[in-house]
Amino acid sequence: MVTVGVKMARLEVDEALLEGLDRFIYDRDRPPRGHMTRDEAVSVIIRDWLMSQGYVPLPDDPDKITTAFDAAEVPKA
Repeated sequence: MVTVGVKMARLEVDEALLEGLDRFIYDRDRPPRGHMTRDEAVSVIIRDWLMSQGYVPLPDDPDKITTAFDAAEVPKA
C-alpha cells in the first residue's frame, strides 16, 4: 500500500484503542495488501469513516456526496 499525503499531527492513543488498532492491522495482514503500519491503518479508518458519513465520495460514485447529517434530516411537510 502506497500512502501519499500530508503529515498532520502526532496522535496519542490510549492502550485499549492501540490494541484495537493492532487487531485491525492483523485482520488485514493478507496478500496482496501486505502489512500496514499504524499510520496507514489510521488513514484507512479515517477514510472509511468519512465515506460512511458522506464527507468523502465512495469510489464508485465520485460525484455524489450526501453527509449522514443531511441524509438523516426529516423532510419538511
